[in-house]
Amino acid sequence: MSNDTNINTESIVEALIFASSEPVQDRKLAKIAGVEREIIQRIITKLNEKYRNDGNSFEIRQVGGGYSVYILSDFATWVEELLGKNRGVHLTRSMFEALAIIAVKQPITKPVIDKIRGVNSSGPVTQLLKQGLITFRGRASSPGRPFIYGTTIKFLKVFGLNSPQDIPTFEELEKMFAVEEE
Repeated sequence: MSNDTNINTESIVEALIFASSEPVQDRKLAKIAGVEREIIQRIITKLNEKYRNDGNSFEIRQVGGGYSVYILSDFATWVEELLGKNRGVHLTRSMFEALAIIAVKQPITKPVIDKIRGVNSSGPVTQLLKQGLITFRGRASSPGRPFIYGTTIKFLKVFGLNSPQDIPTFEELEKMFAVEEE
């Protein structure tokens, strides 16, 4: 490590998060920075306050089980112009339906997805696998031993979630949509 006295733990944590293309877990940040895990959350909070006070276009968010830098939504128009709107994932309606079912009901098999949707979901499930939004979680013990599916870290990142527990239940979604309709 460096002997430079101008380098502090806050700057180290910031550099680690900025340098990583994947979310960095707090335990890894703590280990590399040489601090306790509890201190990492305080550092992130302090950095985000500093970013807001300075009027920066980004913040650090807890997503996918770690920390990543995110551009604030106020700047989305310019970022989309630079990178293109379709830089991320592309979801058709059928893919979105299948993904929503998998996310809320995981772990789940394709026959159950098909039953809920009322149609064959082979195409959407294959495309979701190709895009890395879902993965195989094993095989069911039911006849035919169908694959069991679940969401991935990429899914969490795309939807800005920290863990699968952050995915709303069907009941929570119904309440959200009922409030919007009123």
